[in-house]
Amino acid sequence: MSVSKTEAKDNCSAPEPGGRRDFQSARLLIMAAGASAIVAILFYFWEMEPAPRSMRRWGELFLFMGAVVFTMAAAIFLRDWFVAARKEIRKLRATARDFLFLFSLSLILFVAAKGVSTFLAVTPGFGRLTDPRIYACLIPLSALAMVVRVLISFETAIMFTVAASVLSTAAVSGRWPELLFLLLSGTAGACVARRITDRYKVLRAGTLTVPVSAITAGALEYAFSGGGQTLQACVIGAVNGILAGPVALAVMPVAELVFGYTSDIRLTELGSANHPLLSRLMKEAPGTFHHSLIVGALSEAGAHAIGANAAVCRVAALYHDIGKAGKPQYYSENQAGTENLHDALSPGLSRTVILSHVKEGVKMVREAGFGDRVAEIIEQHHGTSILYCFLDKAKPMIQDRKASEEMFRYPGPCPKTKEAAIVMIADATEATVRSMRSPSSQEVKEAVTGIINRAYLDGQLNECEMTLRDLSILGESIGRVLIAIAHRRVDYPASGSGLADEET
Repeated sequence: MSVSKTEAKDNCSAPEPGGRRDFQSARLLIMAAGASAIVAILFYFWEMEPAPRSMRRWGELFLFMGAVVFTMAAAIFLRDWFVAARKEIRKLRATARDFLFLFSLSLILFVAAKGVSTFLAVTPGFGRLTDPRIYACLIPLSALAMVVRVLISFETAIMFTVAASVLSTAAVSGRWPELLFLLLSGTAGACVARRITDRYKVLRAGTLTVPVSAITAGALEYAFSGGGQTLQACVIGAVNGILAGPVALAVMPVAELVFGYTSDIRLTELGSANHPLLSRLMKEAPGTFHHSLIVGALSEAGAHAIGANAAVCRVAALYHDIGKAGKPQYYSENQAGTENLHDALSPGLSRTVILSHVKEGVKMVREAGFGDRVAEIIEQHHGTSILYCFLDKAKPMIQDRKASEEMFRYPGPCPKTKEAAIVMIADATEATVRSMRSPSSQEVKEAVTGIINRAYLDGQLNECEMTLRDLSILGESIGRVLIAIAHRRVDYPASGSGLADEET
């Protein structure tokens, strides 16, 4: 029943339905066109006033055409920048949704840049405080770089910072000081926003950018303009850092709602046992709920061991079998004290019932607004692995050519990320060790190693970035936790109180 690596790679490919893919492409195209139109209109109205009255009619036309050309050039620049970066940087995997999100953030920066350079300069009181060009230090690039880091990745945040710095500097007709300030402050925002799991940490990360923004703004003002307004530049740079946290907190929920992202902050909320889906799973499928809790602990430990996102692993593991809540009686962990319903079903019908829990789980979390991170791991946590139990029952059908081995594979796709691979391995190892009666430590280690080897040889890990070293460390970490969970307690004498000693 083994397959070659080439066949396994082919089994991992699970193309998206054409209708859904076409719908998503059309939606992205419409949203991109709308964003481009907004940029062009804003640019047009902002630059319309300086046109000479004698050539107002033709000047407006030329300005509008210039706005369109500027928008197209900006879009092409961003697209080529990220396409090139995606090819050259291994960890950068920007999708069409990510590109549209980054383009939208560029629009926000455009508005902010125009606002600080136009409105503050003519606002009574502000225009006399300092040179209007110093107000460019209020452009909230550091805050948006934090948002990109939290929702996508560090690599994407750095690439966005570089591209957005160039565009924002052009929007305010800036020079080297403005460009360098935006580059450094944006990079600082991307660096401090690591593993943010609550809203307090967002505010704390914002305050960490204050020294960088203040010192950079003051140093650049002193170096390029002689130091006449160094203090004002430092103050404005510090204000930028202070506002970075609140601005990031305001933008992040909107980005999650509109673009379907799931931040670690949102994951922490979803991991609460009070969530309606987990409450339903606990009541309707207690065996599956207990299994999910253990898989969550195994996944979190494995993620910490190899440097993956532990929050994603834990929460995705809690919901990886949520689709079983609809028909809990068909799964062995919920059949304690009752007969196995699959004994009365044909292998084909059992296969249909078991395979359906993945599709139902994806549907449930998407309807609950979880975003893509959890849904994708639910969809990938079995990859294209084989239902060996029902395949053995179907051997006569396969011999008579009434069925094939491929019919008893999960539809996939295979894990695309380290987190999905961790949940897959944790799920399989927990189920295997649970089926063993009083396993020794060596038996647990051998079971974990066997499952990892089988997943690797079956090609289930071909599309994620798991190295052999990662797999070795992951196996050791999961094995330690399973040994602690599966340890055997001492036997108590019949004459005892019947109460177990927790220390044994």
